[in-house]
Amino acid sequence: METDTGTAASSEADPRARSVGVVHYGLGPIGRAVAALVADRPWLRPVAAVDTREELQGRSLGDVIGRPSPAAPSISGDLPRVEGAAVALHCTGSSLEEVTPQLLELIGAGLHVVSTTEELSYPWLAHTQLAERIDAAAAARGVTVLGTGVNPGFAMDYLVIALSAAAQRVDRVSVYRVQDAGTRRLPLQRKVGAGMERGAFEAEVAAGRLGHVGLVESVHALGAALGLSLTEVTESVEPILARVATPMSEGAIAPGQVAGIHQRAQGRAGEEVVIELTLDIAVGIGPASDRVLLRGVPDLELEIPGGLPGDLATAAVVVNSVPRVLAASPGLRVMSELPPPTPGPPPP
Repeated sequence: METDTGTAASSEADPRARSVGVVHYGLGPIGRAVAALVADRPWLRPVAAVDTREELQGRSLGDVIGRPSPAAPSISGDLPRVEGAAVALHCTGSSLEEVTPQLLELIGAGLHVVSTTEELSYPWLAHTQLAERIDAAAAARGVTVLGTGVNPGFAMDYLVIALSAAAQRVDRVSVYRVQDAGTRRLPLQRKVGAGMERGAFEAEVAAGRLGHVGLVESVHALGAALGLSLTEVTESVEPILARVATPMSEGAIAPGQVAGIHQRAQGRAGEEVVIELTLDIAVGIGPASDRVLLRGVPDLELEIPGGLPGDLATAAVVVNSVPRVLAASPGLRVMSELPPPTPGPPPP
């Protein structure tokens, strides 16, 4: 691992003289949002960009994200040999099994990794062998790997953990998140089944191809961080049906068609539900909000009117986590192990 530190005099004059080199891996809608935010941070410097889509290869990263710059790297289909890079911002997929080869490649290149892969946010129970493999590889290479984003990673887990600092005891956690999918990217609208007939939706849910990924990971993360001994975790996905014709990115949703999902994950300690996470995300739903309720001593409640903006907040959490990952101990880490991410640069 190597960073361009420059001289002490130039560092004081120009923050970019000691900027952190970044590799962008995956340039879908979230990857581009992450890259645009990196371009606006003087303490970060894009060194390389990777995406497998042929239409992007050879293009300037700056042009693709709307930040033209002669210093922007060209996009390649494979990870190039990089010098002066410290961290990879990985934004390719939700499935940990599918992205593990990518993560191991980045680790092998000596890069810290911040990934938006939802199943990486707390993989120790659902994907134990993969988690152990990634952890061992990262520890051996002396780098840190983190899975994060807005959800999982913040809205329904880290935010709850931060609020619990004011509690003497937490007996039960409830989180309710409402998001209008009509304001979000097209891939997310498709992931929640917008525009589908109910029967087709239910078949896709049964096959595991629809729904939000990450609620179960958030339940496990909360159980571990709050000391709630979970004996069972369950999850359900039901359709939210449109009552009136509702426009979406691809045409319109007819009355009776699926507008989105009502998804719930519950963690039980014996017969008692001690963690309940509910996500309603649908085209045209509203008003958006995030609400956290802790039952214990004392009871605590937090509500964010208008909710956390999903795509913007995801890019923010990823980029703001970079200094925390650089300072963390090597291996596979989870958000509850790190100090709160902030927009500021790493300490000198």
